[in-house]
Amino acid sequence: MFKKIDHIGIVVENLEEALGTYSKTLGLRCVVRREIEDVGLKIAVLQLGGFFVELLEYRNLESQMVKSLRGDRKGLNHICYEVERFDEAMDWMRSEGFQLIPGFPRKGVHGRIVFFVPPHSEEERIEILEVD
Repeated sequence: MFKKIDHIGIVVENLEEALGTYSKTLGLRCVVRREIEDVGLKIAVLQLGGFFVELLEYRNLESQMVKSLRGDRKGLNHICYEVERFDEAMDWMRSEGFQLIPGFPRKGVHGRIVFFVPPHSEEERIEILEVD
């Protein structure tokens, strides 16, 4: 069901500034830039080899969804696992005590996504992804 770690997400205050640091200093290449209007989110996806880093700049820090995703807190935000059989993986995680974050599943940058809070930690966020 779980295929690989697809990416990590990092919340930044200023996307343009962070892009400069990650691309110029660390050598990551920006492969996708997108804005998700209904969430108030600007995303840059950077690649290094076969691994991706999402830089996330949230604009509406008072939104309940943003708070649930911990988008109002700068720094490492989530780990995303690519899965096959998305619905089965989602149901299995819920049966294991993972709490579904309201507003998901939905379409994300890479495909169908859902975010969870794991049963062992209110502070962590885990995303699963079914790539388009």
